[in-house]
Amino acid sequence: MGHNGQIQLGESTAVVIIIVIMLVLGIVFWNKVSNSGIMSIQSQSQELSVIETANTVPEMPELKCYESKVDQVKCLDWYKILAMSNATNDTNSKAFEYYNYYFKNSKITVMKIYPEEGNVTIYDAKLNNNKRTLRIPIPVNIRDYVTDRTYYGLILVEGYYNG
Repeated sequence: MGHNGQIQLGESTAVVIIIVIMLVLGIVFWNKVSNSGIMSIQSQSQELSVIETANTVPEMPELKCYESKVDQVKCLDWYKILAMSNATNDTNSKAFEYYNYYFKNSKITVMKIYPEEGNVTIYDAKLNNNKRTLRIPIPVNIRDYVTDRTYYGLILVEGYYNG
């Protein structure tokens, strides 16, 4: 009978060890699944932040044309663009700090495409070392009130983030 008890004790020990191994594997698997879910949610949140920035830029009074016509929807004033670029060029300036609250980790470039070409960066957080970028182009009219010309262009919003 002593020999039979030892076999049952060995079997019980083996069952407990197998259950513990399966429990550890389950915890490791669950940890991997939950971490990937958290990373996915964080990535989506960062992408939504870039989209929000892209939607905000053409509606800023600091950049919009002063006319309020239906055909001037998403119209930017060229000289306001140049002024904002000069104000936010220095990363230590108060203007850069103010717009950093709204634009965060992004680079915003206004591009004139037709009939002439030209680019002006109005904000750059200078975070090119981050892993991913999301680029969102937005078509706009660019109005030059000095020459009385309207250009067709793009606002290119690039959001930098780890992902």
